Amino acid sequence: MGVNWLIKTPHQGTVSMLARKLDIPRPIASVLVNRGITQPHKALEFLVLPPSMVPHPMEMEDMDKAVERIEKALKNGEQITVYGDYDADGVTATALLVDYLRSRGGRVTAYIPHRTKLGYGLKSRAIEELASTGSTLIITVDCGISNHEEVKQAEDMGIDVIITDHHTPPAFLPNALAILHPKIGDYPYSDLAGVGVALKLVEGLSMKQNGEEARGEVWRGYLDLVALGTIGDMVPLLGENRFYTSFGLKLINQKQRKGLSALIEVAKCANRKITPWEVSFLLAPRLNAAGRMGEANRAMQLLISTENSESQSLAQELQRENLLRQKMEEAILQDTLEMLEKEESGPFILLGKKEWHPGIIGIVASKLAERFQRPASLVAFSEKGIGKGSARSYGNVDIYTILSRCSPWLKDLGGHKAAAGFTIHEKNFESFKEALWEETLRLLPHTLPPNPVVIEETVEIDELDSALLRGLQSLAPFGEGHPQPVFLLSRVQVCQARVVGKGHLKFAAVKNNIGIDAIAFGMGDLHNATQQGLIDLAFTPELNHWNGEKVLQLKVKAMRGSRIS
Repeated sequence: MGVNWLIKTPHQGTVSMLARKLDIPRPIASVLVNRGITQPHKALEFLVLPPSMVPHPMEMEDMDKAVERIEKALKNGEQITVYGDYDADGVTATALLVDYLRSRGGRVTAYIPHRTKLGYGLKSRAIEELASTGSTLIITVDCGISNHEEVKQAEDMGIDVIITDHHTPPAFLPNALAILHPKIGDYPYSDLAGVGVALKLVEGLSMKQNGEEARGEVWRGYLDLVALGTIGDMVPLLGENRFYTSFGLKLINQKQRKGLSALIEVAKCANRKITPWEVSFLLAPRLNAAGRMGEANRAMQLLISTENSESQSLAQELQRENLLRQKMEEAILQDTLEMLEKEESGPFILLGKKEWHPGIIGIVASKLAERFQRPASLVAFSEKGIGKGSARSYGNVDIYTILSRCSPWLKDLGGHKAAAGFTIHEKNFESFKEALWEETLRLLPHTLPPNPVVIEETVEIDELDSALLRGLQSLAPFGEGHPQPVFLLSRVQVCQARVVGKGHLKFAAVKNNIGIDAIAFGMGDLHNATQQGLIDLAFTPELNHWNGEKVLQLKVKAMRGSRIS
């Protein structure tokens, strides 16, 4: 029961006002206030998601330049290359833009660099190859914002470059023909994923050709891809991202895209509703597996495939790659755990080894960050001593800022506050570690606390009803930056407690003579503790389907002895 609890205290006057004006349950109003939404019209927008909330694509800086240049290329039959990234965000962005430009009759090729042979972003060797095949326009997706020299190289070779990216922009931008980036200029939503920026470009092109009404057609055609990439890249599911993801998930569940349907089939979730959880843990990992283990173009081709046989073949290939990835991931994780037993403990985990696969280390870094509650980075060194590093944050630590302050020891650096990649020479590794720890401690005044259970509001048991469940549905989808709400029910008596399944605790939570079913997964060892007095429950309400009936159930996140007398 010893988990750190963080109980929010939303302004009750604002909560009551929103609940009254919008006719919503008080706990739902509390969640909105905790999300910074305090005005009725903004709250209504958040719940209803009207299309009017989505900014016009021309609000993005350089959109007019990008649209004009691409229209010229389409008209003149130029060779256009969409240059992508090998993760789920980059793959979906590449698929979206390639599919749209080809639907306009464009001569379009997709180029996604090999993760281990070339690495992330625009590369000199790739530009030479594209020039030799006749490309006169490169459009980057989910990359390019830090590629100054490569953009100049392309220009010198007669190739125009349009950058679409969302990673942290450097102080000095590349001299590209146009740069589409949500953090540059006055665009209203700064947290778009790479696929979201690609969608804005397609919106701009389509609306230029067919007027304002074309936007709806673009959404119907591509928001499934946008939802995949947005959830897969773990950007906040708020604002414009929330609109795209909500409607994109509906498209995914309609299973109209052949390649996506095949992917859902091999992931064994064909008979369930696809939510952000399924995307994060079942679909996106399989898309990522293609780039981690080999050629990411296979994942891109799967998403634009219109043939059942091709879709099924590619989906099975990604499934095999994902199984291999899981085995390699487990081996690297065991390596790191053994190394950490011998290493001095620091504020930022940094480990390196030659035998590691550079396409897997990011996943393991993420697992280490969660397990040891601090940022983590792994480096896979080549035989020549060049290391490719992947870093993951923990909590709210801005690892991009920390790493950028250690840039004298690095060759390349890209990413954002939650995840980053870099290149380093083996001879600089120990000096880099020393600088990394120093900068981490400088930015963090105290040691990193464990992640608390964040509670939105204290509720009474009679507030747990069907109206609350409907309100929670209107708050969905949940994900990064917009987690599923957790509530507090205090002074509960535990009745009929029993351990079920593999150590789960099932019981009735009783208060004021009202009882509600509750399930605490993995907490069977707390059975005796719950019999020693009143307890507090941190939980999410859910609808449990059992024996043909739908019953409200509390999914317990944490519990403790009651602290209210």
